[in-house]
Amino acid sequence: MSKTHQPNRLFRRPIVWVQSAILAALGSMLPPASAWAQDQTIRIIVSLPAGGGVDAMARYLGQQLGAELHRPVVVENRPGGSGTIAAKAVMGAQEGQTTLLAGGNQEITIAPHLLGDANYRPLANLVPVLQVGVVPSVVVAKAGPDATPEALLSGLRNQRDVSIGIPGRGTPMHIALEEVAHQTGGQFLAVPYKGAPDVLTGVLSGSTQYGAVGYPAARSLLEGRGLSAVAVLAQQRSSLLPQVPAISEQGLQQRDLPQVWYGFFIPAKTAKEETSRISSAFEKLMSKQPVQARLQELGIQVTGLQSPAFTKALEAESEYYRKAIIRYKIQ
Repeated sequence: MSKTHQPNRLFRRPIVWVQSAILAALGSMLPPASAWAQDQTIRIIVSLPAGGGVDAMARYLGQQLGAELHRPVVVENRPGGSGTIAAKAVMGAQEGQTTLLAGGNQEITIAPHLLGDANYRPLANLVPVLQVGVVPSVVVAKAGPDATPEALLSGLRNQRDVSIGIPGRGTPMHIALEEVAHQTGGQFLAVPYKGAPDVLTGVLSGSTQYGAVGYPAARSLLEGRGLSAVAVLAQQRSSLLPQVPAISEQGLQQRDLPQVWYGFFIPAKTAKEETSRISSAFEKLMSKQPVQARLQELGIQVTGLQSPAFTKALEAESEYYRKAIIRYKIQ
């Protein structure tokens, strides 16, 4: 080989070294592999149809969560199956994708005892992130002699054909009414509808004497005097409806009766750091007075229970519903 080719060999190693140095520098500027694996979009799946109380809550807090974390948030409604369709979608979400369930009692603490499906275990496969708040379950009627708690309980005790619309069998309202009827030694005719709007329509049309729904669904009709609030299905009056008597004021013991609540859940398989990030963001949001005020405007009595306290409450509630479903033979 001639001497004229020697310098090329001399410069090969420095060139390779420079290329390696450049690649190393670029590599230090890239996020770690785990960051690439995590989709930054937050998906919220709502267990009830658009336009309802859970939907309004999920969309408002979803927007606030996205602003807090500087990440896009997509909200999707997947109603049906007593909330289990949405719950199953969240439990089956692919890894690396942050997916939250926005829902309530029905799919978490009631459905597992009604389905008879050993594979449906929301308390094992979902982590409770936040209980946003509780919602008063209110019995409503058209203005008139039936629109008092005394008239309601008298009808139950005398075992007259008292018809009460409910947003589906096995809902918190249905089970609460079964408990009330049991304590009065009476009975009622449960008329199941597909949701709260249909329950209210049934009362307004005279198809049923009473209806039992969550307060957010009935709020506009109550404020517009289309309906009258008869009683709140709880031990104490709600701060959102201080003028409406609690059903316990009629001599009933409702200490263990669970209230309807709205909350968020995340798959148990989600990376711990992501779950912690979401939980911390929610905790920060719930401490803000404007957020609390907006939720109250939506008909929610804010509780802001974080994961440990929320989990404990859910375990006790699930046991209550398990026993109640057996006691009242709800199917």
